[in-house]
Amino acid sequence: MRAILALALLPACGDFRASPYHEDLLPQEEKVRINLPISDADAKDGETGEWARYYVVTRGVTEHVNGLIAFVLGTVGTVTKLEPQWSDADSRQAVWGPYSDSGLDPVETGLWVREEDDASYTWAIFQLPKGGDIETDATIIVTGVVDAGSTAEDASGVFAVDFTTAAALDPATRLTGTFYVEYAYDAEGVDAVAGFEDYGTVDGERMDALYAYSQDDAGAGSMDLAWYDDVNGTGTDELLAMRTRWESTGDGRSDAVVTGGDLGADAVYASECWASDFVTSYWADTIGIYEAVGTEDVCAYAEAELPTEASFSIVE
Repeated sequence: MRAILALALLPACGDFRASPYHEDLLPQEEKVRINLPISDADAKDGETGEWARYYVVTRGVTEHVNGLIAFVLGTVGTVTKLEPQWSDADSRQAVWGPYSDSGLDPVETGLWVREEDDASYTWAIFQLPKGGDIETDATIIVTGVVDAGSTAEDASGVFAVDFTTAAALDPATRLTGTFYVEYAYDAEGVDAVAGFEDYGTVDGERMDALYAYSQDDAGAGSMDLAWYDDVNGTGTDELLAMRTRWESTGDGRSDAVVTGGDLGADAVYASECWASDFVTSYWADTIGIYEAVGTEDVCAYAEAELPTEASFSIVE
């Protein structure tokens, strides 16, 4: 996986003087986000009426990641519907904004894009205090690269968000740490890897985690998640890893493992399956965390699968 983009990759703010570019090459929210099948409570017809545990975890993670993607790419999609404020054909750069959402917004936000000599595109979202000067006060909060050869329908690239810097500029931004995404999409679907480094709320706990997903155009997909957590509260972190797979109907399966920390050389495994009602139809784990449910032959996916190191890399 590519390393996180350094914010120093981009030129100083004084270089924000702009130009023509192809806005349809920048990453598009609707193509990068993951669309896990959902249903309302009326669809649940299991005996307990309770959501499958791992479905809830998977849905919660995907919704959070989708929200972060929307935070970035929603801005890109909105401003690029407008004409650039500045552009320069010789340096192949363009700037949109800065704009503000309301009179209470303490910052203004803009977008900078440059076409590189190899036909890739470097882009950034910047902010500055309301009424500030773009050449002296602008601060980069998002950096990105669109790979050479990308088109509107077949594109790849990477972007990173510096929430710590964004929170220092705007008290409404309550997140801190870094979030990054590497993506590749085409007419058949999307593959992406997302990472969190020292990520969390400004006054809360921080976490490091990796998240990878793949989805085809019909709606079937998979998600891998790995993170560290003190599972039993002893002060030592264990590694948790989970793979979830689902059909376009919503039928799915999750398999999870906990290793390291107080477990030493041991590992704890768990598997759960559900049908389109999202109620547990099968549950099994190796230490009796929950009571066993059903038999594995009801699962949409017959065999357990766990994430591997290769799960968190996009193979071009």
